[in-house]
Amino acid sequence: MPGNMSRFVLALLAALVSSGAAGAQNAEEFFRSHDVTIVTSGDAGGGYDAYSRMLSRYMPRYLPGNPTVVVSNMPGGGGIRAANYIYNVAPKDGSVIALIDRGMATAPLLYGSDSKAQFDAVKFTWLGSAMQESGMGVVSARVPVHDLEEAKHTDLVFGSTGPEADTSMYARLTNELLGTHVRVINGYTGQPEIFQAIEKGELQGLFMSGWSGNGRAYVRDQMAKGQMRLLVQMAKDGDPAHADIPTIRHLVTKPQDQQIVDLILARLSLGRPFVAPPGVPADRAELLRTAFRRAIEDPELRSEAERLKLAINPIFGADAQAIVEKLYATPAPIVERTRAIVRVSGH
Repeated sequence: MPGNMSRFVLALLAALVSSGAAGAQNAEEFFRSHDVTIVTSGDAGGGYDAYSRMLSRYMPRYLPGNPTVVVSNMPGGGGIRAANYIYNVAPKDGSVIALIDRGMATAPLLYGSDSKAQFDAVKFTWLGSAMQESGMGVVSARVPVHDLEEAKHTDLVFGSTGPEADTSMYARLTNELLGTHVRVINGYTGQPEIFQAIEKGELQGLFMSGWSGNGRAYVRDQMAKGQMRLLVQMAKDGDPAHADIPTIRHLVTKPQDQQIVDLILARLSLGRPFVAPPGVPADRAELLRTAFRRAIEDPELRSEAERLKLAINPIFGADAQAIVEKLYATPAPIVERTRAIVRVSGH
């Protein structure tokens, strides 16, 4: 056997032996000898990033051996890049988890063959969510629009990370069901960049897909300065602190349209969803779920979240899994009409 081929075979055998040894480890042994990476679909400085970094500081307390937990930012495509990575590329051994965009839960369902999703959302190992979310339509105070009724008669330019992100889909939804005129410019790396573009006058607003992180604190500060206002709550019940702002569920009155809204809003319960890849050994998945729960319930994390103005209203692994399974059991006619409304124009 030639020397190069011999070295290749030996290296391959060594890798297989190492992989087999890692696979044979029980969960406690594994985490005592492996660090953990949290891949986040958000840009640095955004809400997803803030939740990921906060969890990275507390989750080690509840994993055997207190492994180091680091955060790796992977923005792109409205979250599709990180979701595809965690499903297809990341090790399926429990050493890599992710905070993915909540829109990824239904990207294959709502966009079908047009979706860039390379995953089956039901097969993710769902760890839970730090926050059950609601969305919010926000506009610059420079624009003479105070509610969605006025948005039916004024062209607005909003920003988004990608065409399949909630921030884009909500615009298509309100345009179709309520007759607004919102044009979306895609390609921003994250919410902080969109806010900067609004300040510069490049954009007039955005549909926030989450009303719990740094974005909420920023918008409330801008509202206090008279520089921003709220148009609509993308939620079924809405934030009681803004009871004067109508929810889209209230504005949409046709029963069939309400079913579409309910399908789209259901995934907001997944607010800040943490997942592991499919195929993680069951005992490791259970330890990750338990560590996630205990970290989120840690009084010190709750205190830090309050200080950072990050809302905490969690759901945990089994409940998150049930939500996703229920979404994918939606009757086909409702799914098809929803697809027709929210799909990207031209696909």
